[in-house]
Amino acid sequence: MKFNNNELNIYEVESLHKSLLEEFAKGDLLLDMQNVNRVDMSVIQLFISAQKTAGESSKKFALQNVNEELAQIIKNSACDFLLEETG
Repeated sequence: MKFNNNELNIYEVESLHKSLLEEFAKGDLLLDMQNVNRVDMSVIQLFISAQKTAGESSKKFALQNVNEELAQIIKNSACDFLLEETG
C-alpha cells in the first residue's frame, strides 16, 4: 500500500484505518512510506494496532522506504519497533 500524502495525521486516520482493513483482508500489510515525511501520534497508534493485529494473524507488517525524517519521528515517539518487519 503506497501513500501519496506528505503528512499523515488525525484527519486521515479514519480513512487510513479503513484502507488498512481492506489491505489486511488481502494479506500482509506492507506500507510504502516513501512519500511520507511526517506522522502524528494518532497514525503511530494506528500502526501499532495494525502491527499487533498482523502478528496475531501470522501476517507480515512493515513500514517500507521510511526516510530519515520519518524514522526520527517514530524513534522520538519510542516506537522504533515499528521500523522492524514482523510476521
